[in-house]
Amino acid sequence: MTVRRSSRGRTIGWRGGLVVVLLCLGAIWGGVFLFHHRLQLFPGSQNLKTVQGELKQGESLFLALQSQGLPPRLIASLIENLRPLVDFRKSKPKDRYQLVFDRQGELRSLTYQTGLLELYEITRAGERWETQKTVRSLQSRQALVEGVVEESLFEDMERIGEQPALAIDFAQIFLWDIDFHSDLRPKDRFRMIVEKLYLGDQFVKYGRILFAQFENQGRTFTGIFFKDSKGREDYFAPDGTSLRKALLRSPLQFNRITSGYSRSRLHPILGGYRPHLAVDYAAPKGTPVWAVADGWVSRCGWSRGGGNFIALSHRNGFSSFYSHLSRFARKIRGGARVKQKQIIGYVGSTGNSTGPHLDYRLKKGGSFINPLQKIVLPGTPVPLADRPRFLRERDELKRQMEGASKQTS
Repeated sequence: MTVRRSSRGRTIGWRGGLVVVLLCLGAIWGGVFLFHHRLQLFPGSQNLKTVQGELKQGESLFLALQSQGLPPRLIASLIENLRPLVDFRKSKPKDRYQLVFDRQGELRSLTYQTGLLELYEITRAGERWETQKTVRSLQSRQALVEGVVEESLFEDMERIGEQPALAIDFAQIFLWDIDFHSDLRPKDRFRMIVEKLYLGDQFVKYGRILFAQFENQGRTFTGIFFKDSKGREDYFAPDGTSLRKALLRSPLQFNRITSGYSRSRLHPILGGYRPHLAVDYAAPKGTPVWAVADGWVSRCGWSRGGGNFIALSHRNGFSSFYSHLSRFARKIRGGARVKQKQIIGYVGSTGNSTGPHLDYRLKKGGSFINPLQKIVLPGTPVPLADRPRFLRERDELKRQMEGASKQTS
């Protein structure tokens, strides 16, 4: 046999060629062996079957798993193992579940998801089941939200791409200074720095509003979130005074005034001109009614023309009155203590009423006064010991607000 020399190296004979062929075959066989061995280490890893679903209206996890073909005995065992971690009484539609089966069709694991954050997993470990709970954490990102009032705070918040929940949170900061129906005017402006909570890139919910500002009829209201050294959280004006006053401006979240305080008004049912020493708020039946201040229930029951009626007594000689309620809130009865913004009843049309509304009245020292007038009874300011930290946080938030506004302008 003629032997030729390679242009790059040494001479290769037939014996060398045979060695190369054998080495190649060995490498191939070794790869096959390792692949086969991996399949033995992870049996069924290429043959797992996953089934996903979610609870339907009125459906329990038991019924949902039964619809997937799991035997009742197995389902009972799964639920019994999960019960220490899961309160199945709180199961609701859209809760998700995932089943994983091996190649023989045997269940290997069940994952049950309630909401976006909580996962409960039960996995087969030999002859028993192992359970664990995982709570996924949310990431907080601060965002500037600002807009101009054109229709209502609800509609204008939605118009700029935000959710109604943010309008409610914003309005609650200024409840003691602004009635967000009667006080709003076109071209009023709102601005805030708010925490937005995300799961990955998915927005989940709003966190705290850290800095809020509302320009209303030429006046600027500012609310700054602050947590003092004792863990108390509240909103304060830039000078450290509390935004929380003794009386809310309105006993309803959002409403429409249909009749104001008057010494002489044409009565819509009885006729003739009579004093109307109240403010009537139109709202859908069932709308929650708040206590405008801390106090106690001095009267609760039926009041002929006023229908279902509640009277509250407050400090400093104030009393408030709520009429035409559809029903009372739980535990509201004579002598019960109430907190400001606690729900005491629900809008209705009982007694002498032409439609669902709340008749709201206010007394000071035994005389009725106009509930729409601003009544100032200051709350507790920032504690002196915490004041330096409050001022630092206030200035930092103002810088953030101004910087973010410049970038968007």
